[in-house]
Amino acid sequence: MRRALALLALGSATAAADPRLAVTHEPPPRHLRMRARAAQVTPPASVRPTPMPAAPPTLTSASDDDVTALRNIHQPVSVTFDVGYLVENANTSGKATLGGGAPTRDRDYALLRSYGFGEAFVSTRGLGLASLETYFATRLQAARSTTVHDAMTDRNVEIPPPIATWFERSGGEVRYGWAEVKDFLPKHFGLAKLRVRAGGQHVYGPWVIHLDGVLASYDGRIVTATGYTGLRHSDYTRDQSIKRAAVAGASLRVDLRGLPTPIPVAVQTEYLALGDALEQPATSSALFQADWRPRRDIAVIGQLRALDRRVANQRLEVRARYRQVTNFVFDVMHRDQDDWRWDPSLVATEDPTAPRRYLDLGPVVPQLVASMRAGTLIAENVDLYLRGAAAADLSKTGEVKSSFAAPYLEIGGALEVRLRRTVSLGASALTRQTQRDPAPEIRDVHMEIDPLPANPAVRGEDGFTEVGTSLRMTLGARRFSALVELYGRRTRYPAVYVDPILVVPDSDVRGGGRVTLDAWVGKQLRLFAAFDMSSAFDFAPEITGYKSLRLMMSGVY
Repeated sequence: MRRALALLALGSATAAADPRLAVTHEPPPRHLRMRARAAQVTPPASVRPTPMPAAPPTLTSASDDDVTALRNIHQPVSVTFDVGYLVENANTSGKATLGGGAPTRDRDYALLRSYGFGEAFVSTRGLGLASLETYFATRLQAARSTTVHDAMTDRNVEIPPPIATWFERSGGEVRYGWAEVKDFLPKHFGLAKLRVRAGGQHVYGPWVIHLDGVLASYDGRIVTATGYTGLRHSDYTRDQSIKRAAVAGASLRVDLRGLPTPIPVAVQTEYLALGDALEQPATSSALFQADWRPRRDIAVIGQLRALDRRVANQRLEVRARYRQVTNFVFDVMHRDQDDWRWDPSLVATEDPTAPRRYLDLGPVVPQLVASMRAGTLIAENVDLYLRGAAAADLSKTGEVKSSFAAPYLEIGGALEVRLRRTVSLGASALTRQTQRDPAPEIRDVHMEIDPLPANPAVRGEDGFTEVGTSLRMTLGARRFSALVELYGRRTRYPAVYVDPILVVPDSDVRGGGRVTLDAWVGKQLRLFAAFDMSSAFDFAPEITGYKSLRLMMSGVY
């Protein structure tokens, strides 16, 4: 045994000192053979299979569990309708208003308001004519008004709602209705790219115009040209019989990226002319824009707008993207004193006593506004958004100020975290601090002085801070989703009026929330419900808060 172990140890040492590694291959198995190729037999004519026709193209996805598109674009007619009902309520608190008087229930304002609404959208493609497309959008509203008998006039007087909105009257209207033809001309000289649209439509020029007229457009690879004319459609009233402004405009865009040797530059010019209407003089606006994209993820856009041949607004925007998930937007805008007040249809100075107070934005003052926005995706389930903005008043000392153009500094952000795909939790915060001229303290002593300050720029908010949170659950697109939102806001105001008897708050704290449910019954019917509520307002102590319930049903066919 000892001799055998010694021989084994000696053999191992020799193998370690002089290893000989050899690779051996096993012989292929002899029982595997490649079978001969079978001859192809043609079936007899009587049993030859007939090819099945190709299935029509559908908009379904690969899996039956996936969702489908809203509608099949190959169908000649598509119809979408919305039917809803809304109830709003504001209860009285029994407290007096800031003016000292206690409101009377169902006399000064209605506690409950309800109305029904309906919308219908109909579009056709190739119906009657292969190159014809039409689109119609109508809206119907049935409001329930509350009236009270006035003994002095012996008439029924309508009680206004607690919070004024546009939904106070019943009636219907056709919001949009246009017909468009394209590909109706020969393809020579590129005429097939010409399209003509007539009817009520929106036109995007120096300003978004709701137009009742005709638009012609040429959509080429390098050159895009548009011309339009008609009458402006009023969005503030259903009555279109009053004198409306005539509209004429055109746009031209040249995109050099469509050249055989692409140049990353696109230039665009637009023109819009409005005739006189509603005591407003005729105006003309022009827009010039240049788009430069030196790299795929960087875009620089410069814009200049003129009003009545005077430079009124300049804007520069830089967009950048980093690694497909992070986006940056830098924006700087300079507004001159020659700019319009609200839109191109409101440029003249209004009478301060005019009833259209919702358009009274004060005089236009030179202003510089800069903003920065950034958003990114972290770990594929966290969305982060940040925003900062600042505004500077460029008016000179002694010039008229505006409370709507005060300098401010703003910063905010939002965060959303998705949990297990179906649940997401979000939070947001925003604060703005406004710098205003010091307000003189005005005391009301037997009404011997004017209780309103002479400088309107001191009125407005000194700043506000708001926070919000949301919880969302979704089971997939066009299936079921639920959303709960909560918010809180505090606004500070300058004390420009002091009354030893009447206490006027210098801040306003309010909160509220919303609950929404969105469910699809099948693939064509949608049910939607939303409930909103708010806390009491410090500047409206006569009501306890505001509540509303909206129910809506939509169908897509």
